[in-house]
Amino acid sequence: MGSQGLLFAVLLAFIAIAHAKVDLEEAEKFFNKCKEETGAEETFEDTYKKDILPSSEKGKCLLECKMRLKGVYDEDGKYSPEGAKKYISKVFDHKRENIDKVLEIFEECKKIDVEGLNKCEVAYKHVECGQKKLREHNISFKD
Repeated sequence: MGSQGLLFAVLLAFIAIAHAKVDLEEAEKFFNKCKEETGAEETFEDTYKKDILPSSEKGKCLLECKMRLKGVYDEDGKYSPEGAKKYISKVFDHKRENIDKVLEIFEECKKIDVEGLNKCEVAYKHVECGQKKLREHNISFKD
């Protein structure tokens, strides 16, 4: 998979996981499953409620895992355009006007160099870029 496809998936997942108007119980269930899978020490409180981006190697893999559980990645960890579109449409059902704005951010972030990085590090780099750009554009998906 190319780095652009992975970036798109990562950014979609970031929005869906970190800033979306999603069911809190479902988000915590996915978090706990990925925490168990990866051995990450990050807490749901910090990563979800406080929007702290995990920086440990296991925490970065936690990000990648949550993307798979949300359907943005397939079971092999490959970007799924259909899954991403389905999930992002669900996430933005209450604010459909933000979809195009967010897609523009994806386009900006997919230009960053991720050559030679593992899938967890790539997830982290793209989410970091997305998080910064979302804040610059004053886009919040919690309301």
